[in-house]
Amino acid sequence: MNIRIAYCEDEKIQAEYANDLIKQWMSAHQIGCHVDTFDSAEAFLFKLNEQQTLPYDLVLLDIAMSGMDGFSLAEKLRKRDSQVHIVFLTSDPSRVFDGYKLNIWRYILKPLDSEKITELFADFMKELQSSSARAYVSFEISGENVRMALEDIEYIEVFGHYTTLYGLKETYTLKESFSEVLKKINEVQADTMMKCHRSVAVNLAKVVRIG
Repeated sequence: MNIRIAYCEDEKIQAEYANDLIKQWMSAHQIGCHVDTFDSAEAFLFKLNEQQTLPYDLVLLDIAMSGMDGFSLAEKLRKRDSQVHIVFLTSDPSRVFDGYKLNIWRYILKPLDSEKITELFADFMKELQSSSARAYVSFEISGENVRMALEDIEYIEVFGHYTTLYGLKETYTLKESFSEVLKKINEVQADTMMKCHRSVAVNLAKVVRIG
């Protein structure tokens, strides 16, 4: 398992310290992780570009930032992905109730410390391992790690050396063989895709009629 985390924080020292705490916790629990750190909401959105579903399992957002604040950023992220876990970091406990409409998963009072990180990630791993957690598969496309929920994939089609995944919200084309893509998906969740042709596989969960 490799956890992808986005951390948006405009205080450099705080960002570096929290980044170290996260990686120490993950290493101690033998969990792979990758943390993308952004010093502004604008930098985060620029990185995402036009992606619809976020390529992250967890998003940590400082509320009070210069420029766009954490609330405004969270609103934009929710329009792209209603499922990703968002955590607000704040020094002002009075703002805790402001984010309920955004389905914020957790609030953490700053400054972060090892105890808060331990509690956060222990709960987060339980969420991922629960039966209600969505299953995702990740692919590398043009140097970027792109993540798709298995339940969003409708079908897969191959043309030459390129395989295209057709989803509910987005379509991705990657330079991987048909068999490699199917293997990755079935490693995450067995019997998800069924080949109905040598160049096409469909998501069995999306099949409503066979004729």
